[in-house]
Amino acid sequence: MRNVGILGGSFDPVHAGHLALAQAALTTFSLDEVRFMPCSQQALKEHQPTPAKDRCAMLRLALANAPHFTLDCREVLRGGKTYTFDTLTRLRAEEPQSRFWFIMGMDSVCSFPRWYQAEALLDCCEFIVFDRPGVEPPETCFSPRLLAHRLKGPMVDLSSTTIREAVANQQPIRYAMGDLEARYLRDHHLYL
Repeated sequence: MRNVGILGGSFDPVHAGHLALAQAALTTFSLDEVRFMPCSQQALKEHQPTPAKDRCAMLRLALANAPHFTLDCREVLRGGKTYTFDTLTRLRAEEPQSRFWFIMGMDSVCSFPRWYQAEALLDCCEFIVFDRPGVEPPETCFSPRLLAHRLKGPMVDLSSTTIREAVANQQPIRYAMGDLEARYLRDHHLYL
């Protein structure tokens, strides 16, 4: 049985915090692979992401030299709002010999009761929850299974929003993301 981590999100843009988190999950939970899965539009967020072709291109650059990290663009190709339950149901049907681990932040645990098919989603995978700066675990949790696998560190206080704002204000983003991805966003005039 293969252990496959799923790291979803907008990745608008991908940054060093995403990669550090994926590496920590890979190592801590002995995963065989971490799949970066950019969404078309997150169901609980209003932010309209940068076009999928650009986000996927930056992810390809970021993951090129990481053999245990892969890119799965199924959600952006499907389009529309993204529901984790639908994606994991399809993955389980396609790969019955894989055990899936959904990697999410503590902020997502807090909003989990509002997720599509939240109760059924609990039976689709294991959950790896990482701490987010300034976000405390909820006093009452939707299910103890959500907090069964906690990932301690790295707590990188970096966000895609911060990078987009820095680019828009012509501030440096060195070390926040890889040089190739930074060059891509400059060459394609993203976030200006």
